[in-house]
Amino acid sequence: MNIKKNHKIEDISKYLIENFNATEITIDEFLTNNQDISEDIFEDISKILKIEDENIIQSLLSENEKEEIQITIEHLNKIEEDLKEDCSSYINKISTGKLIIIILESKDKTTLSGFTMEGTGQKLFDYLMSLIDEPIEKTSNPIDELIEELSHFRPYGKYFK
Repeated sequence: MNIKKNHKIEDISKYLIENFNATEITIDEFLTNNQDISEDIFEDISKILKIEDENIIQSLLSENEKEEIQITIEHLNKIEEDLKEDCSSYINKISTGKLIIIILESKDKTTLSGFTMEGTGQKLFDYLMSLIDEPIEKTSNPIDELIEELSHFRPYGKYFK
């Protein structure tokens, strides 16, 4: 999985197609399965690819992800039949490890500037993260700060002796 820095969208797409049996899909095809998404978010999107080969997807999963998918499959098998029909097959495929969608983003329409991945595959995610030149900045979450403060809280009074 070595591609040099300043990664070209075309090179990454070709690599994903050759090594992960990915296929390119159109924005319209993507929107058909994601009716809640507006077309306005596609300004920086260069390519959308999907991986449907279950053997390849299995090879991309961490042990933890495999366990989570197994739990999801067991849960979906318990759901009543009429509820199963209401569930989107697209969402079912993603949550049961049968589909991964990769959206490659480029601000200059040539080099990778970001990506979105629907589905699980830690190894693929790590690979795509390694292609982004800028380090991802972890932002401070105010809820984390509140949790940290509350962890030091000790109740007092006659009921807490």
